[in-house]
Amino acid sequence: MSRDGGIAVKVLDREYLIAAGSEQRDALLAAADYLNERLRELRRGGRVTGNERLLALAALNIAHELLQERAARRDQAAAIERLGALEARLTAALRTLEPTPHSG
Repeated sequence: MSRDGGIAVKVLDREYLIAAGSEQRDALLAAADYLNERLRELRRGGRVTGNERLLALAALNIAHELLQERAARRDQAAAIERLGALEARLTAALRTLEPTPHSG
């Protein structure tokens, strides 16, 4: 699906030519597959009519997923930071329990 001017992808049975380098081909095709799957899911639900509305809802759902994932990563990064601080405190506490060269 590569052409000189970009990469051709299909969304809702319509082909789009995307300006992208060949190194982005696999990721772009995977993104199009993901979008098409989400569109099929919405269509199967039966409550959405019209391609424009279907695309808007899919975009909102995917944006929501992205924001949730970003929030989860921030939470994970904060937890890792707290664990690092706790590890440093524990290490410092353990060092106070180690025998010194003068004790015996």
